Amino acid sequence: MLKQLLVNRRFQVFLLLAMLFSANYLQYGETNFLNPLRNLVFDTYNRILPRHPGNGVAIVDIDEDSLSRIGQWPWPHTVIGELTKDLRKMGARSVGFDIVFAEPDRTSPGNLARRLPVTPETGPIIESLETMQDNDEVFAKDIREAGHVCLGFAVSNQSRDISPWLKPPKYLVTGKGPGPKDFVQSETNFVAPMPGLVAAADGVGVFAARPDSDGIIRRIPLLVGHMNRRGQTYQVFPALSLETLLLGVGGKDAPYRINMSRAGKTSWGSETTFTGIRSLGVGAYNVPTDLSGYFYIYYAGHRPSLYIPAWKILNGTAPAQAIKDKIVLVGTSAIGLFDLRSSPIDRVVPGVEMHAEIIDQIMQQQFLKRPFMLQAQELLATALAGILIIFLMPYVSTGALALVSAIFIAGGFVGGLYCYQNYGLLIDPVLPTLIYLTLFILSSILTNMRSEAQKRAIRQAFSHYISPVLMEELAGNPEKLKLGGEVRELTVMFTDIRNFTTISESMDPADLIKMMNDFLTPMTSCVLENRGTIDKYMGDAMMAFWNAPLEDPDHAKNACRAALDMVKSLAPVNEAQKQAAEAAGRPFHELRAGIGLHSGKSSVGNMGSKQRFAYSALGDTVNLASRMESQTKGYGVNIMISEGTHKLAPDFAVIELDLLTVKGRSEPERVYALLGDAQMLEDAAFKDFRALHARMLETYRARKWDEAVETGKACEKLHPELGGLYALYRRRIEIYRENPPPDGWTGVWVATEK
Repeated sequence: MLKQLLVNRRFQVFLLLAMLFSANYLQYGETNFLNPLRNLVFDTYNRILPRHPGNGVAIVDIDEDSLSRIGQWPWPHTVIGELTKDLRKMGARSVGFDIVFAEPDRTSPGNLARRLPVTPETGPIIESLETMQDNDEVFAKDIREAGHVCLGFAVSNQSRDISPWLKPPKYLVTGKGPGPKDFVQSETNFVAPMPGLVAAADGVGVFAARPDSDGIIRRIPLLVGHMNRRGQTYQVFPALSLETLLLGVGGKDAPYRINMSRAGKTSWGSETTFTGIRSLGVGAYNVPTDLSGYFYIYYAGHRPSLYIPAWKILNGTAPAQAIKDKIVLVGTSAIGLFDLRSSPIDRVVPGVEMHAEIIDQIMQQQFLKRPFMLQAQELLATALAGILIIFLMPYVSTGALALVSAIFIAGGFVGGLYCYQNYGLLIDPVLPTLIYLTLFILSSILTNMRSEAQKRAIRQAFSHYISPVLMEELAGNPEKLKLGGEVRELTVMFTDIRNFTTISESMDPADLIKMMNDFLTPMTSCVLENRGTIDKYMGDAMMAFWNAPLEDPDHAKNACRAALDMVKSLAPVNEAQKQAAEAAGRPFHELRAGIGLHSGKSSVGNMGSKQRFAYSALGDTVNLASRMESQTKGYGVNIMISEGTHKLAPDFAVIELDLLTVKGRSEPERVYALLGDAQMLEDAAFKDFRALHARMLETYRARKWDEAVETGKACEKLHPELGGLYALYRRRIEIYRENPPPDGWTGVWVATEK
């Protein structure tokens, strides 16, 4: 009965029409599960056709160079005040800060006075400091004198009442219906600048951007509501970019124009669908939004030319034309200040550049739009095309139907790209494509049901014996589902944290996990950026190797580069950990990594069980690399490499450490400390040091104890960071003075610990 019904043409048409209109409801409802696909298409459009940028915005960047020249962040507010005045003197139309000045300046004279101990000697100093003007007062005065300054505030997780001092700007509401309070995104808690600074500034703007699930920011609210504890929105604030632009093009007393769309009540008392915000007016500019005041960012892509280092403004070396008549944003690209975001074009971009993108596209009047009526038009067009496919089904072949469907699908993407380029319209080709494909597949199945019935029965029968998923995996990649490997020359690395037990005892589990993630993330990046493969993480340790699964002729050199990069990358990690420890009131322990490298033959491949396996390496090469990592602490060096690695990577600055027999091996291995790259190797001072160090080893192995000690001390003066190494040799010599080594001793040291 059911089979006969399914092959009936009229029932097929009815079934496909029901499916078509059900699927179109998904487009009407903007379902979440399709959003990632829509975003992928719109992101591709943006990458193919980035916005043509203008020249009306500049970014004053608190970059790494500025931090190294002026000092660590936060800077004294007097410095920020001077920066603000300098920008206005250079002709900036307005200045917006992508920074929240929520806390008093800790370097203010009064704050310094309170920190000094009261003694007869410090008494006059404290009195003098207490009479000096507060840095925040100076900053507020500088802001007031500069004029056209916009301060930023942000959404917070902590409850704080900002309503007494943070007042919204003026709004002129046009169109029918209520004001914007009923439609904008509203928040209860904010972190805002200090009241004195807000009073001195001509404007305040909020940054409340929330990335999509993939971490990319595509839309931001241009208006954000302040909601009280009863859930009522009673204030509406503009975005930082919007307020900074208004100050530059309209002045501090200019109002915003909010154009509301049609509103009213149906006969059943519910609000009409089209109620909401239509657009915003900023000076002479009109900005289209969706009904909630959200704005699609049309990215031009990262532009280094926008950035001017803050130190150049402060020392007067920045060209005036870089600032004159421009909207200026002050923000940071410094990695340590953590203001990095992702866009469809750039995976990592400073957050301040997103504000610049918004201002620039408003000034250029280049927008991306997805109005509600466009979605209704998409629904109608998709329904008409779907009906055509359904009614063609009984009269054309499967190939012809496939061609018609392909034309509709290609037309959707090409038409969407055309409208994107010429009109800034975000036309969704995803759901129509899914509908056309579904219609084609279903119609083909229904039309050819009788001829396919036997094949379908066979597939159902075999599905009782073999999993369909397993069948597909075996057919596509059978080599992936078997155990085994090969012997290949690898360079293997082991690294872990020195004194991890001591460090972990001073931290709670949450802080410890965060610290480990902060440590392993840059370590992993250094390996991957130098063509390495991460084998596994083992608590505070990590194992990696080179030359597998892809061949790498320079595997030893790349491993050495990775090790040197890992040591360098610990500096910003330690700085962040120090700040976190100070904030938490616990002792700071510097993170130091011990790294061992060895090159040799090793077995590598899929290892484990038939139920679960992983791509890994094992063998004597792996064991020796692990032993050398554990020996770095005793020798007082960061990186220890074997002779095998040194022979394959001779262009690095190394010194011989020892002839070492590690536990579990009978043959000694000549080991080296990796100190630097090829540039250091060619340095004359290093060559002299290496020769002196070699002399120390020569006299040590020749049992010239006094000369070896004196030579070691001379080496230590040249490289104090290697003091642990030379102290180790002095301890050995003291032992050998009392218990001389046997005849035939060649200087080999036998390690008793792993």
